[in-house]
Amino acid sequence: MSTVDPRGVIASSLGGMVDHSRAYGRPLHPDIAPWHCYTDGGHSILVVLDDGTLGDEPSEQELTDNLVPAPVKAVERAGWRMAAGYVVAKLPYDPTLGLLTDPEDDEYGDGTEGEDAPAAPELPLTKFAVGEPYPGNVRWRDGACEIRITQQGVDFVLAFADPEPHEVNAFRRGNAEFALVPAKHHLMWLYRFTDAQEGNPRKGIPWSDQPWAYHLQAAVETPAPPGVPGSSFPLQLFLVDSTTGIIKALRLIGPTVDFADALRAAVSAQAATLHNPAAIAQEIQGVYDRYPQSTDLLLAAEARFEALRDDTVG
Repeated sequence: MSTVDPRGVIASSLGGMVDHSRAYGRPLHPDIAPWHCYTDGGHSILVVLDDGTLGDEPSEQELTDNLVPAPVKAVERAGWRMAAGYVVAKLPYDPTLGLLTDPEDDEYGDGTEGEDAPAAPELPLTKFAVGEPYPGNVRWRDGACEIRITQQGVDFVLAFADPEPHEVNAFRRGNAEFALVPAKHHLMWLYRFTDAQEGNPRKGIPWSDQPWAYHLQAAVETPAPPGVPGSSFPLQLFLVDSTTGIIKALRLIGPTVDFADALRAAVSAQAATLHNPAAIAQEIQGVYDRYPQSTDLLLAAEARFEALRDDTVG
C-alpha cells in the first residue's frame, strides 16, 4: 500500500505556485481529490504525465520527474491509472509548448461564489485498472478489437474470452508490434504481441488486423489526429475479457515519430472525405480479397514500429 503524501508532493513540486485557499466546486473522485491544487492555470490535478515511456512499474524518480498540474476536466476526460499512489494520465504534451489542453477546461475561482452560482458540470469519470470493468459496460465478441483515435491519443482494446495466461503476459510484457495500411476511406491496423520471456510470436498473440474508419468513429465521437506533428502520442492498450468486460492487462506505449506522423496523415486525409458507408465496406472487402491473411497485409504497410519488452521502440 502506497505511503505517498499528495500534499507533501504538491508542496515540494509546485511550492509558492499553489493557492491553498481555493477549493473545488464539487466532489472529486477519491483517487484524484488528494492531488487537487490551484495554480495560475486554475483548478488542477497534479499528475504524472505519461507519453508511453513510463512502463507498467515506473520508479519513484520517474514518477516525480514527470509531475505536471493539468486541468481537472482534462484529467477526468482522459482518464487515469494509479501507480505507487500517484495519478498517471495520458495527456498531449509538446516539448516546446508544454501540456496541450482545451482552454475551455481551465477553471478559476474557489467554487464558493454564492448559492446562485451555477454548478460545475458533472463530467464522466474514467478510471482504468486491471481487475475492474472496462468503462461503459461494453461486451465484445471473442477476438474483437476496437480502436479509438482522439487528439489526446489512441485507445486500443483487444477482447478475448477468458484470456490465457500466456496471452495476458504477451500483451502486458511482450514485444508489441503495430503496422498501418492506409486507404482513402479506411485505415487497416495490424498488430501482434510476442511471448514475454522468449520473444517467441508462437507463444504470444499472432498477427491480426482491424479496420478503422474516420466516419464510423465520428458517428459516436469525433476523431482527431493524435498529438502534434513531429512527436509521439500515448497509445493505451487494453486487454479485456470479452465474457465479463473485466480489464485483464493494461499497457501504455509511445509509437515512433514516423509511425505517429503516418497515422496523423491518414486520419486527416479521411477527415477530408465524405461519409460513404458503401465505399468504406467495399474498400475494406477489396483489401481482404487482395490480402487474405494479416501477414500478407504487412507487405502493404506504410508505417510500422515495435515496442520491446522494456517499452523502448524501434
